[in-house]
Amino acid sequence: MNNIIIKYISYIYLFSLLVIFIFYLFPGDIVTYFIYGEFRHNENVLQNPIGSSVHWVINTGGYSLNHTIIFFYITFVGLYIFFKRNSIVAILTFISTSIIFEILHFIIPNRSFELIDLVSNIIGVIAAILIFQKLKK
Repeated sequence: MNNIIIKYISYIYLFSLLVIFIFYLFPGDIVTYFIYGEFRHNENVLQNPIGSSVHWVINTGGYSLNHTIIFFYITFVGLYIFFKRNSIVAILTFISTSIIFEILHFIIPNRSFELIDLVSNIIGVIAAILIFQKLKK
């Protein structure tokens, strides 16, 4: 029974990685795309009262916080499902993934590399690893 639950959790995790990959590498702000139908940065979001409230809810108060939460999730669940024993490989995998994702913003249209996002990604990875190690003991 436990193996079946872990199997389904791993499928949900892999699907969520695909969704995160699409959101992260989308050419522009995906929220703005759905509000305005254009691939661009979130210009003038506050001029649209519906758009600004939707954008605030999805934004959770700051993009850097979103990056930290997403990479915490990716790392923590990934450690639980795939890297239970080899944490060095996990650390290298998740930190390099966070760096590669942010560097890809140099070449994706309407996206830009931001150092604070990279730092937030790495903070999420490190926090997940530390909490996972504490819970594992």
